[in-house]
Amino acid sequence: MKIFLNERTIQFHASPPENLMPTDLVIEYTSAEKLKEAWAEFKRHEKYFNFLIIEPGFQMQNTSPAFSSFGSFFKVIIAAGGLVKNEKGEYLFIHRLGFWDLPKGKIDKKDLSGKGQPDDDPSPTRRAAIREVKEETGLQKVVITKELASTWHIYTVKEREILKETRWFEMAADSGQTLKPQTSEGIFLVKWTPPGTIHCILSHTYGSIRELVLEEVF
Repeated sequence: MKIFLNERTIQFHASPPENLMPTDLVIEYTSAEKLKEAWAEFKRHEKYFNFLIIEPGFQMQNTSPAFSSFGSFFKVIIAAGGLVKNEKGEYLFIHRLGFWDLPKGKIDKKDLSGKGQPDDDPSPTRRAAIREVKEETGLQKVVITKELASTWHIYTVKEREILKETRWFEMAADSGQTLKPQTSEGIFLVKWTPPGTIHCILSHTYGSIRELVLEEVF
């Protein structure tokens, strides 16, 4: 799996990859303490582009002691969002704070309780994804068609490091609906984009978004 720190990555592997580069910092997981020391070194030296954590037998984060230790260094937040496609094959992007992005946001108490939610889906994550897409884009009707892989990224708020997992869903929506950006969230443009011009957007987006779109669209 891969976590983004801006354009740098943290990766978990069962064994060291072939063809390691000088920009890779590699550590075999033995303890949380050693991992934390290596993490501090990675952050301190920007010559390292990838932080590779090797844990023999690693398969997924839910069963990984290395990932559990790494996650304990952060406040963990779970968000949900959508890769929305219309009947023309176009994808919906928002422009927020100088970057192209996909509509997403944190799961809130309403999503957990289901109160005040018009959607019948029993999953809080799916409810949150639909709600965020509607709020940020102005869409009134959107339907989940498939669950996608999560993305992970790290950022800092008031000197507190945050590890955010965003759970993504492929969605369908009619292009005839009126789009309205949620300006209170710093969104000033919502745009349907054909696959042929998405590459222009990918050069001005986040690493985690770029990887998701490249995997699902191309």
